[in-house]
Amino acid sequence: MFLVIVFVVASVLLYLFLSTKHDEVQKVKRQGGFYIKYNQLIHYFLEIPNIQIEKKTSTSLILIVKDRNVTTRFTIAHGFDDVSVFWNHNSSTFGEHSLMWRFPAHLSQSLMIEKISKEMRVYENNLLGNGY
Repeated sequence: MFLVIVFVVASVLLYLFLSTKHDEVQKVKRQGGFYIKYNQLIHYFLEIPNIQIEKKTSTSLILIVKDRNVTTRFTIAHGFDDVSVFWNHNSSTFGEHSLMWRFPAHLSQSLMIEKISKEMRVYENNLLGNGY
């Protein structure tokens, strides 16, 4: 009996999650789609030399810069009324490093870019021993 109750509760929670996620995807589509909604943010990362699109979906974009000794990924993902940006850097010299930012979806993308840029500069300076 316990397993039946757990299964029913889990099924209801899964249904609620999926329907809410579907509603959120539809909301982004009504706003012009992911690539229109986050155009300024996406364009900021596309200006990085040698960056390429690794994967894209209706709610996320993964960009990559890759060479023999270094792989850097940026992931932009729309969540539930927010947008997350993940940075993952893996190099033979400096190892693996990651940062993550989460912003309200309605926040100015120029403010998002400003915060990301500033925090990445600080992180890079600290990593290279040039910390403030």
